[in-house]
Amino acid sequence: MNDETAPEKATLDAAMAMLEPLAGLLLSRQLSYAQAEDLLKAAFVQASARAFAAKAKLPTISNLSVATGLRRPEVKRALAQSVRPAAQAPSVAAQARLRWATDESYLDAAGQPRRLPRTAPGDEPSFARLAATVSKDMHARALLDEMLRIGAVEEDGEFVTLRQREYQPPESEDELVRIAGANVGDHLSAVLMNLLSSPAPLLERAVHADGLTQASARYGTELARQAWTDTLGGLREKLQTLTEMDADAPDNQWRMRIGVYAYYAPQDRPAAPVSAKPRAKPKPAQKPEPSET
Repeated sequence: MNDETAPEKATLDAAMAMLEPLAGLLLSRQLSYAQAEDLLKAAFVQASARAFAAKAKLPTISNLSVATGLRRPEVKRALAQSVRPAAQAPSVAAQARLRWATDESYLDAAGQPRRLPRTAPGDEPSFARLAATVSKDMHARALLDEMLRIGAVEEDGEFVTLRQREYQPPESEDELVRIAGANVGDHLSAVLMNLLSSPAPLLERAVHADGLTQASARYGTELARQAWTDTLGGLREKLQTLTEMDADAPDNQWRMRIGVYAYYAPQDRPAAPVSAKPRAKPKPAQKPEPSET
């Protein structure tokens, strides 16, 4: 778009800033433009359908076609694609680790997770009691076996020690990509909700600094990581309290995500250079010259 004063330019510039990293992800996973195009069409259709639903309207194929600019057959194909949930509920093992790392009942005087006996009388802290608070369907022994399998705990006779207080990303690259998609998707959803609402209902802020050396930028990343660690424990505990409070509420079908990120790059990032030289044409095969005998 060449018109610098066009009202759409700011939105298109923002979209480009979001789409280029996404294209980098797709290329790194050997996905083609054609596959991305199908995804974009499906995303347009789903976003349009949600916009109608927000106004308590049930859209037709024609409504979605007009709203998105896609042909009716394209809308039908996009609707036929399965829509997967953005994020899975935390596993029982993850919930147990979270409770163990944040609930005062399972922390020592220094605020660190206690070494728990497998069982204990009454309401004394124990792994069995911890298991009962996070799941009524999984037996304590089964939960312990799972946490041992993923390396979250160590078992020493009748005692269990938490090894991983912080969340440890899964080893599966596919699962890492799904988690990244859920995180970034929720971030963009927060941006959209704030842009469409007045006043903005959600927290969505960032701290920006320039004129740094690369070493300072790297140090800033460590500062951000430490700030997140300092904040995380309190947030986890309060969110866990809310989860428990809402356990029996009839409308407890909502979820939330709180995140932070740090990124650094050169201040001036022009478009990547591309060779202007035409591709060399292959030389025609030469016929062998007749040889004298």
